[in-house]
Amino acid sequence: MNKSSEHTVDALFVITLFLVFAISVVALTGTGASVYQSVVNKMSSNYSSRTSFSYIYNKVHQSDVDGLVSVGTYAGGDALVISEEIDNITYCTYLYEYDGKVKELFTRYGQDLDPEFGTDILDVKSFKITKVTDSLYRFDITPDKSVDETLFVHVRSMK
Repeated sequence: MNKSSEHTVDALFVITLFLVFAISVVALTGTGASVYQSVVNKMSSNYSSRTSFSYIYNKVHQSDVDGLVSVGTYAGGDALVISEEIDNITYCTYLYEYDGKVKELFTRYGQDLDPEFGTDILDVKSFKITKVTDSLYRFDITPDKSVDETLFVHVRSMK
């Protein structure tokens, strides 16, 4: 009877030790997954913001010709207007905020298109453009789920 009792205690000890180990593994895995998900979300947000800011920066410099880049309005808010002439017809590219997104729209000058037709560039809470000087533009952007960010773009050619 005494040996049977010792084996029961040994078995309970092993089972208890296994349960503690199993609970620890589950808790550690859950914590690791939570941290990993947080890092992935932050990296995705940063990538999206940086890529979009780079896009805006390069879009301005791609069209950096005397007098083609200006600040205007579109869809009831600030817009960066980039003009270009193709086959003696003037076209405009608008970068503007509409319905929580920065959008790009390429259209013939003077043609009124619905702002929802623009291509989505970035999810935002706000998008403001200010012409600081004749050659410097300030973009105040609050990406979705992020803090305010400011992008300055210097236009090399001026009127």
